[in-house]
Parts: sequence; C-alpha cells; structure tokens
Amino acid sequence: MRFLAEFILRSRMQAIAVAATCLMLSLLAPPVSLLAAAVVALVTLRQGWREGLNTVLASALAAGLLGAIVIGNFALPAGYGLMLWLPIWAIALALRYTRSLGWTFELVTALGLVGVAAAYLLGADVAGFWQTRMQQALRFLSGQIDFDQAQLAALARYMTGIAAAGMVSSLALSLLLARYLQALLFNPGGFRAEFLGLRLHRPMAYLALALSGAAMVLEAQAREAVVNLLLVLGVVYVVAGTAILHAIFVERGHKGWLFGLYGLLLVVPHALLPIALVGLSDAWLDWRGRFVPRDSGSD
Repeated sequence: MRFLAEFILRSRMQAIAVAATCLMLSLLAPPVSLLAAAVVALVTLRQGWREGLNTVLASALAAGLLGAIVIGNFALPAGYGLMLWLPIWAIALALRYTRSLGWTFELVTALGLVGVAAAYLLGADVAGFWQTRMQQALRFLSGQIDFDQAQLAALARYMTGIAAAGMVSSLALSLLLARYLQALLFNPGGFRAEFLGLRLHRPMAYLALALSGAAMVLEAQAREAVVNLLLVLGVVYVVAGTAILHAIFVERGHKGWLFGLYGLLLVVPHALLPIALVGLSDAWLDWRGRFVPRDSGSD
C-alpha cells in the first residue's frame, strides 16, 4: 500500500492513471470505486484543493476516453467519475482544513440527511418512485414479473435512506483509505491514533434521539421519512462504535476479538445496531474514558 501511495503522489499523470483505471474496473467490480475515490482524496489531502480539482477533471476526461475506446461510450464513465470524485474532493478538503475525522464525518452525514429530506419534501411519492425502478430492474435482470409485490413495496419505502446511507458509507470508507495512505508516507502510526480517537459531537446525538422518538409517534409517510433519516445517521455511529470497540479491545489485550468485530460487520447485518448504539451512547458515557487510560498509545 505504501508503494501505491508513493506512486499516486509522484506525479499528476500517475494519479490520473490510477484513478481512471480504477473507475473503469469498478464498472465490473464496484468495490474498486473506493480506491478510485481514495486517489482523489489522497491528492487533495496532501496537495490542496487546486491539485485535487485538477485531478478530478483530468481523471474524468481520461475515464471518458477509456470508455470511448473500451465500451464505445464517453459520457457514462466521465459522468460517473464526476459524481464519484466531486463529493470526495469536497469531503477531503473539509478534513484537510478541520483536521478532525469527527467533524468531517458529521458533515458527510449532514449531506446525506439533506438529500433524504429533500427527496421527501420535493417528491410526492418517493416509495412509488423506488418501487417502479426496482420492478424495472428485476424484469431486466430476471425476465420474470412474479416477484413478491408486498416485499418490494416494503423495501421501496426505505430505499431513499438505504441509497443515502450507501453514499455516506462509500465516502467515509474512501476517506479513511486515503487518510491511511497519507499516514503511511507522512505520519506513520498517525492513522491508528486518529481513527481510534474518533469522537462525534453531542448535537448529532441529540438529533438521533429526537428522530428516534419521532419515529415512535409519527405515522404514514412522516414516519417513513424519519426512519430513512435514521438509516443515514446509523452509518456514522457504526463507524464511531467500531473505533471505540477497536480501541477498547486493543487496550484490554483482546486483539483476537477484533477479527470477531470486523467479521460481524461484514456478515451479520443485525450486529450493526448494537455497534451503532455504542457510538451513540459515547456522547454521554465516554467508553474510552472508562476503559482506555488517557496515556494509552491506542487512543
């Protein structure tokens, strides 16, 4: 990974080549898009807004040219690149200037919340929109129309939140990857300390509690909108909860438990809720303050 970081930062052309190539590969293997975004974030974190923006625009052009050659389509990869890289460029700038993962992740979450709120304020039938799109996708993929309409309708009600949560997750993971690569070159060990010390602020925790209470008393589309907002908020608290548990396990000498923690994150969706609750409750309970000594190197 150190070699990759050095290669990316060696010159603008090399950064563009890696970003554009990864973008094209992500059309076949979507997780590679995290690396494509991390390239732009790394350049922005290290070299500032101008070089980051130049990399975004040039990489989008390069991806479009590759697309024209490989798949006969310039607009698709170029447009996809701009949608992928412009948000991560802005978020990387926020981290560069605030030097706080907590504030930056809260900004990413706020963008997701605004997107969900706008969808419900501007759209008359948000769930109906998603249900129609999913029906079209299923017909295209399977050629069948005998899927369970009730299940499809239930899922459609929360697709806005799922989509926004996916966007927030992708931005957060790409930013963490870029920060890790930056630390490998310029601040060895710094990423570990920064991630394990990740803290969110109480106003967002109060917002999460208020929305949870609203979800219990509201009905119909109002409740649906609130639940979608909570899905977005859940992402940042899963990240925070993971950082807290990681720090505690390392300090307590339970490094083997880390495999269980990250295994649960990958294969057991129901584990996300208790981990998010750890992140949320930290605003008042300060779990690391209870279990990790202040002079510990793991925080």
